[in-house]
Amino acid sequence: MAAEKLQKVGQSLGYTVKIETQGASGVEDHLTPDDVKNADFVIIAADVEIDGMDRFTDKKVLFSTTAAAIKDSAALIDKAKKADIYGGKEDAADEKVEGDAHEQSPLIKQLMNGVSHMIPFVVVGGLFIALSITLGGHATKAGMVVAPHTIWATMNQVGTLGFTLMIPILAGYIATAIAGRAALAPAMLSAMVANSPDILGTKAGTGFIGAIIVGFAAGYLVKWFNSWPVPKSLRAIMPIFVIPLLGTAIISGAFVFFLGGPISWLMTALTNMLNVLSKNPQTSIILGLLLGAMVSIDMGGPINKVAFLFGVASITAGNPEIMGAVACAIAVPPLSAGIATLIRSDLNSSEETAAGVPAILMGLIGITEGAIPLATANPKHVFPGIITGSAVAAAIGMFFKITDAVPHGGPIVGVLGATNNLLLFFLAIIIGVAVSAAIIVTLKIRAAAREEAHAQA
Repeated sequence: MAAEKLQKVGQSLGYTVKIETQGASGVEDHLTPDDVKNADFVIIAADVEIDGMDRFTDKKVLFSTTAAAIKDSAALIDKAKKADIYGGKEDAADEKVEGDAHEQSPLIKQLMNGVSHMIPFVVVGGLFIALSITLGGHATKAGMVVAPHTIWATMNQVGTLGFTLMIPILAGYIATAIAGRAALAPAMLSAMVANSPDILGTKAGTGFIGAIIVGFAAGYLVKWFNSWPVPKSLRAIMPIFVIPLLGTAIISGAFVFFLGGPISWLMTALTNMLNVLSKNPQTSIILGLLLGAMVSIDMGGPINKVAFLFGVASITAGNPEIMGAVACAIAVPPLSAGIATLIRSDLNSSEETAAGVPAILMGLIGITEGAIPLATANPKHVFPGIITGSAVAAAIGMFFKITDAVPHGGPIVGVLGATNNLLLFFLAIIIGVAVSAAIIVTLKIRAAAREEAHAQA
């Protein structure tokens, strides 16, 4: 939409317009050296870091967003005629984004760079797991099991690899947006360390939240390394040997020696609190609210895992109602975040639109991680919705005493007969999804209205 609007408005103003797009389909309509050389000015209307910025050195460059290009391309073109001369990477780090109500922070663009590269791994991993469970899985006391030595087992393993890779990919491409390719190895390796309980000495890794922390830490650490006054004779080995070695050692060491203990303590404290709440019937609904919020707050991360494992333990302890509440909440984040993209598709970025339907499909199979791309791409609008909706769904599950006999969640559990009341189980999920989607869409509409009012002013 942004490309079409710029093309149409630019031509109406008498300009010859050529637009290069970089997205999930790769680079299309690539700008040639002659295109760049002959350009009067360049408009970068993007919500993530783009490749090939060096070719625009010494040209007038205006940094903007896709939303601004859609709203008022004529204004962007007018500003671009007076834009500053682009001087290279340092200018890009200090860029001023035109046309955004709050001048988009470089931190957001760096985060979005990681998210946009992560999305294909989440989509492929989630769909492979979903298909393997749907077509080859069956419910047992040990959970949803896919028969070994079958095509479905192989598909499940491939899907698991997708989820495993999404963590280092997220961290790695946040870091590269900050400091270039030299930051890739420290970020990806350290993200794997941060999600390896055996290395950390904890019961769980740090999830995608840890990956985000690693990405930013590695990126800015490597950016500092790049500022060192290194002799010319050593510059060649810095990005391929010195920086990766030092960066990985420092970031991984910080997690191993400083974060492992606090994470373990936090997980133990949360488990103890849940035990206290579960023993008192008067606090069971409060427990449901808390479990639901925990399930969605980091979507498959350590906090989610504490709630999930507490539910699993409740099955063997003869109290499957706790697992029932968790099962109600598990599907809410991906279902509601995905449905919200369909309700108001005009409020989504291209990354959100691409992740919407896969998130819904993953939600049906009980894969909470399906909401990660949508939540990380738009946290201030999505997180309030999914946390509230998941809490509501789990509380309703506790109120109706819905049980779950297997350690899994989502509608698939009900379809396979693992709950004591299929209709109430579905009702809890539907209400939670409705609450969550309504909050997400409402927050997006309000944000769009504020931006529109700002643009008109």
